[in-house]
Amino acid sequence: MPRIARAIATGYPHHVTQRGNYRQDVFLDDADRTLYLSFIQEYSQKNKLAVLAYCIMSNHVHFIVIPEEDTSLSNTFKLAHMRYAKHFNQKTGYGGGHLWQGRFYSCVLGQNHLLAAVRYVERNPVRAKLTDKPWLWRWSSCAYNCGEVSESLITLTGLSGYLAGSAFDWQAYVDSADYELFTNGLKRSTMTGRPMGAPDFVADVEKKLDRRLHALKRGRPLK
Repeated sequence: MPRIARAIATGYPHHVTQRGNYRQDVFLDDADRTLYLSFIQEYSQKNKLAVLAYCIMSNHVHFIVIPEEDTSLSNTFKLAHMRYAKHFNQKTGYGGGHLWQGRFYSCVLGQNHLLAAVRYVERNPVRAKLTDKPWLWRWSSCAYNCGEVSESLITLTGLSGYLAGSAFDWQAYVDSADYELFTNGLKRSTMTGRPMGAPDFVADVEKKLDRRLHALKRGRPLK
């Protein structure tokens, strides 16, 4: 799927993911994960990037973030990933080229897709059969967002402002399976860089960024 030039819409949530080159492991132990998150913490705060959710796997990462500035997203992940790659190469003597598979993937999310996207991110370890309950995976935001722990490994912007009332049971929601139709759509939007949301939301983002972001319908070219 061809990827468009990156679309960053300040004030809107974004899904961000990046994997190791050739799907190789980029985190070998807990010390690697801890150091990586410290870099994300440092650069997200410096670059005014709010983190709503994250999940660190062995060969890839997922984040749901909200950039305050046009450069918040790129500066955070570019600098954090460059610095982590330097650590990894020094630690392992890795000389096989780039640690990360190109530039990170991202897409803007409509508010009506936000919670499902967070659930998708936090359920990664369950889909990988690493745990039965997503909040038991230490290297994600799930335990914090479920109220299982009082502190997160990095500073998080809580989900409370996005939940439909105080009675919303996030733990029950994240413990339920993802919808395949949604996950396929999220993957497609993230890989192409196009916004994920209703047509009116996409139109709002296009107006904000002054560029076309929706895919054109396929058909016979006009004569």
